[in-house]
Amino acid sequence: MSLRKIKIFNLGIVFFALFMGNIAFGQGSSRAEYIREYAQIAVDEMNRSGIPASITLAQGILESGNGQSELARKSNNHFGIKCHSSWTGERVYYDDDKEDECFRKYKTPRHSFEDHTDFLVRYSRYDFLFDLEPTDYKGWAKGLKKAGYATAPEYADRLIKIIEDEMLYQYDRESTFPGSPHLATNGGTSSSGPVLNSKGKPVKNARQRFILRRMMEQGSRVPFVILQKEERIEFVADSLRLPVAALLQFNDMTWETQLQPGDRIYIDQKKSRGSTKITVVRPGETLRDISQREQVQLVKLYKYNHFYVGYQPMIGDEIRLRPMGIFERFKSKK
Repeated sequence: MSLRKIKIFNLGIVFFALFMGNIAFGQGSSRAEYIREYAQIAVDEMNRSGIPASITLAQGILESGNGQSELARKSNNHFGIKCHSSWTGERVYYDDDKEDECFRKYKTPRHSFEDHTDFLVRYSRYDFLFDLEPTDYKGWAKGLKKAGYATAPEYADRLIKIIEDEMLYQYDRESTFPGSPHLATNGGTSSSGPVLNSKGKPVKNARQRFILRRMMEQGSRVPFVILQKEERIEFVADSLRLPVAALLQFNDMTWETQLQPGDRIYIDQKKSRGSTKITVVRPGETLRDISQREQVQLVKLYKYNHFYVGYQPMIGDEIRLRPMGIFERFKSKK
């Protein structure tokens, strides 16, 4: 071979090596970027549910192709979750196991991560996983496969490999990851502290800890949760394994009710009467607002005050929270 041909041959090898290196770097780079971008959300979801952050990240990486799949880029669906009969949100259609299958579409990637949590919490076939420790990523990976999350025979092994290659297991110990939310528990402790049941004993099952952690009863006659930023009523219902219709009824809401972060969402029926006889209408309050503040059913406020449905009182008006007593009725007739 001539010297010129040898130089050309060697140059070709160099270009090929650089080309393959760029491909490999691109794949590694996109995965590293994915981890940097979504590790915080995965830890947040672990803190509120007990699902290992490593599992959430590995599933997102695998299902979304490091966030580069069309479903992830255009619909913010990072976990390939299909519509199912309970889904009422936006939809997109792709060929998967069958042609033109329905997949969930989310406004933001965070909604996809939250729905992934709620999906695992909601379905009873995943219950046994929540008895595992959050650091047992191998048990979770194999359990997801056993429960039928994915049909690929090597699904668990692929998750474990991603976790170990990228050392994602380090996030399973980050219960106080910087910036993670600390939801108050029913015992008034932080999300990283123990959750106690009604008998004062620590709850071991992660799903039950998740549910109890959201419930707040301090100074309240009815248990409730606080609506988080960018959270929808469907997510609250799913996370607590309650029908959406039940939450709407408990809170005297319709699908058109506008909710804001920090709103109180009751998870049981409000009381039929108030803890006091009367309250005064505050600026900007509707009768439903008073119903929520005083934990009294809206229909009862209409009845006690002889209001027609839809009536809105004026600032400073006195609103009855209990029915009139015998003497009060007698005095009103005089």
